[in-house]
Amino acid sequence: MRSKTSRSIKRAAGCVAYRREGDSLLILLILDRYGRWTLPKGHLEPGESEEQAAAREVFEETAATGALGPLVAQIVYTFTKNGQPRAKKVSFFLLHAAASRVAPQAGEVGAVEWFAPNEALARIGYTQVREVLERAIEMILVA
Repeated sequence: MRSKTSRSIKRAAGCVAYRREGDSLLILLILDRYGRWTLPKGHLEPGESEEQAAAREVFEETAATGALGPLVAQIVYTFTKNGQPRAKKVSFFLLHAAASRVAPQAGEVGAVEWFAPNEALARIGYTQVREVLERAIEMILVA
């Protein structure tokens, strides 16, 4: 039996999508509906794994595809829905993008852009997401 707490936690997944252009590393960010740059992510559909949701959400928000890599980090935060606080747990994976071409999908995000790592870190509007990106960059550079 699941506890009341576990039922109230919404699950989501996303990716740190990256590609190399010559010797340069580029990171894909989206401009969310709150006007902040962040990593692409979204909710899990019924029966969907975190990995499946992460790849699907990145494609739905940016049109990017690629090779899904390891888990980078999981974050938990609280948001308000209908005046009630809700907890959300997001799992972020690496995604080595297959191509540079991306496009914001209608109704999903305001913009999609590739950034150098330092610029991506400076633009991210959420502390926990910035920490995820820092970890992901370390993982990419070590690989």
